[in-house]
Amino acid sequence: MNYTASGDRVARNRFKTAEGRFHLHTERTSGLQPFNYQRSTRLTCASLQGGPEDGLWIIFNVGDCINICRYDSTHKEPYRALLFNNSPVRGGYPICHAFMPAKDNVDLLVGLGDGQVMLMSLRAQLQATGYPSKPVVVSTLQPEGVSETNRCTAVAWIPRSESGHFVAAYSSGNIYVYKKTHVTGEGSGKFLSLGSSSKSQSPSSTIAISGGGINDVALSPDGRQLAAACRDGALRVVDVGTGTVVCGFCSYYGALLCCAFSPDGKYVATGGEDDMVAVYGIQERYPVVHGEGHRSWVSRVAWDPWAGSEPGTGSRTGLSEQLAPSTRIYRLGSAGQDCQLCLWDVQAPGEGDINSSAAMLAQMSMLGGMKRNGSLANLVSGRGDGQPNASLHDRKASLGKSSGICPSLPRMDMYIIQPIMEHKLHLDPMSDLLFTEDAIFTVDHTGNIRTWLRPQPDGAGE
Repeated sequence: MNYTASGDRVARNRFKTAEGRFHLHTERTSGLQPFNYQRSTRLTCASLQGGPEDGLWIIFNVGDCINICRYDSTHKEPYRALLFNNSPVRGGYPICHAFMPAKDNVDLLVGLGDGQVMLMSLRAQLQATGYPSKPVVVSTLQPEGVSETNRCTAVAWIPRSESGHFVAAYSSGNIYVYKKTHVTGEGSGKFLSLGSSSKSQSPSSTIAISGGGINDVALSPDGRQLAAACRDGALRVVDVGTGTVVCGFCSYYGALLCCAFSPDGKYVATGGEDDMVAVYGIQERYPVVHGEGHRSWVSRVAWDPWAGSEPGTGSRTGLSEQLAPSTRIYRLGSAGQDCQLCLWDVQAPGEGDINSSAAMLAQMSMLGGMKRNGSLANLVSGRGDGQPNASLHDRKASLGKSSGICPSLPRMDMYIIQPIMEHKLHLDPMSDLLFTEDAIFTVDHTGNIRTWLRPQPDGAGE
């Protein structure tokens, strides 16, 4: 049986890509909450080393709780449930969370609907008693000027920051950058007591975004740039050191809801209210690819580092094996409020290839030409008929370089691709997805988590 059904609603329990078949392995069906758009369930994967807590953990929020499960036990009762707000009239429920390993074990961030940000230790939560238990908090932050009406929409650790810097983004349009040692008091001989709160703990810097509010942020792998998906429909890429907006683009229509940097930091994927996925090139300074496949808002985008192929590896079956060694394939995933998961293959020219654009177009021509709505897209400017268009490329590039924010592109100027896989995998609007080495985790707004095992090499031909 390939489907699960409830009345006239149907969702798949398997799907196929070039790598083989993905099978539904586990499904969380207990502890679900009614659909509430403002309480989207998010997923975070965390790793601890040593002690009884050693191993991988999945962190996810449902309703007023943060739940923590073993990596392979998301379908079971959570190992730990943290209750943040037991009052129906307050907005202190968890919205977002982020994890980064730390020597001092202060590694978990949680952003709340009333604007607070809590700095915590994952290990301490796992060692606590009671079910559900009260969160063990190292410090609670609420920047000056942030009221209970300002939601904390995203939190993130800054990669490669020696002092453990992190950011908190708000619906007001501000992004606050904090240094962990300033917040915890380490280095000054002081350590705040558990559960302490101090508004005097000022952020290291404040980045003000004039975009009507921020829905999501993502950090580049080197920690130098921050991408902000804004309510006014613009993606803004910010230099973290100076707080300056250096580039970005405007969506075709409506707000941008999510963003994610590619593993190499060269591209930023976005999704939003125009039902499209866009891939913005940091070097190109304009959206190089638009993907059409969703039938409603795109809630989440994520890159899959374990799929795709590096130049010259020949690690993929199908079309990518026919491409030149200079070609790299990126795998991108998107989760939508249409209950669908879409997977996309986007194609980039090889590094160091002097004439990569012409070479790529020639390769696609040899393969029968690249249609405007092909399943693969080369991340270079070109016309839909597979021929280069120098004037179009120059016009887009100049737009990005002159104003910093590339204006919304007309549809005729978009390089549009179709997903390599699009299937309805949930019965309710999807809110997040998480790629790991051996599985894909998907979740909807009710908290229903489904785990999809990647195909085994010997089962690729099933």
